[in-house]
Amino acid sequence: MINAFLMRSVTILYVLLVLWQIPAALAQSFEEGKAAYQAKDYQKALEILRPLAEQGNSQAQVTLGIMYDYGHGVTANPEEAFKWYLKAAEQGIPMVQHDVGVKYFQGQGVKQDYLEAARWWEQSANAGLADSQFNLGLMYYRGIGIEQDYRKAAELFLKAANQEHSHAQYSLAVMHAFGQGMDKNYEEALKWFKKSAAQGVAQAQFNLGVFYESGYGLEKDLNTAREWYQRAADQGLEEAKKKLAELTSKEKQEIISRPESISHPEPGELPDKLPDIGIKREDWVIQQNPEFFTLQLSSVLTEKDIVKFIKENNIESEAAYIIVVINGVTRYTALYGVFDTYTEAEKAIKQLPENLQNGKPWVRNFGILQNLLKNS
Repeated sequence: MINAFLMRSVTILYVLLVLWQIPAALAQSFEEGKAAYQAKDYQKALEILRPLAEQGNSQAQVTLGIMYDYGHGVTANPEEAFKWYLKAAEQGIPMVQHDVGVKYFQGQGVKQDYLEAARWWEQSANAGLADSQFNLGLMYYRGIGIEQDYRKAAELFLKAANQEHSHAQYSLAVMHAFGQGMDKNYEEALKWFKKSAAQGVAQAQFNLGVFYESGYGLEKDLNTAREWYQRAADQGLEEAKKKLAELTSKEKQEIISRPESISHPEPGELPDKLPDIGIKREDWVIQQNPEFFTLQLSSVLTEKDIVKFIKENNIESEAAYIIVVINGVTRYTALYGVFDTYTEAEKAIKQLPENLQNGKPWVRNFGILQNLLKNS
């Protein structure tokens, strides 16, 4: 489905240039290159994909960008990766436009430029990408590189929230609760906090607890408040733990809270955590020394599969998994161990069970992973 979409995104000029060729053969060439890449035969993939990318094939351009981004068959080169992503983005592919915006925002492979980030995110946001809508909304909310505008931020958050974007739902709830760019409306805030909390956002769960404890937009219900505080506390949210201790010490005495007691970090500030299932997550990665290293063992499309992978290999004590987005595709990535040097990490690969070695683990730097998580 994605491949077909990318092929249709080739420019009209390019289509005219190859009319006298055999389109099926060209498509077959890319499929051969893709198959070689997936088989980790990177040399063959480069031989097939580079000429196609130079001819304007957007799929080949994206794949070549990924190879330079992650050092697959070539020396990792952020500038070269950005060059190929940009060529594909200029052909109007929303997912790649989003990633180009990320590169400009983070200054990866190109000089940091918030205005360019906003320009690319606006294009992919207009195409309906929730992540772009949310990111652009944050820029308007915080006034990063562009003039602060709560109304535009709220409009973009709403578009993303309607696509079940959990951070956008949380951000929209905060704006309703505090009347930012709109009239204060606890009922609307409650609605969006519930949606975000149901997707596992700890801060939204905590704020639901505040709503039920204080009766904002509904009847007070200390039992339900406790349930939401507990869910947030189970994810390690310190303010939720303090609330639970406070309620217990007062023996369920009803606490009269002011609206200002609602937690109010900036929208999108906290990571989107999933309910605790006993395996280390993003917080563990953030806590590591940025100069140390870990191993990436596997990257799959569903949380269920990555949890199954970790548990079936009995590596829960040494493993963690994080959520990353590559070219608009959400992937669940398993990490293993902490190593002081790159050399130690490489040696550790040889000590893994054979079935894990067969998955071609590779060394990742914690600092790079931390930057990826902070800006995702």
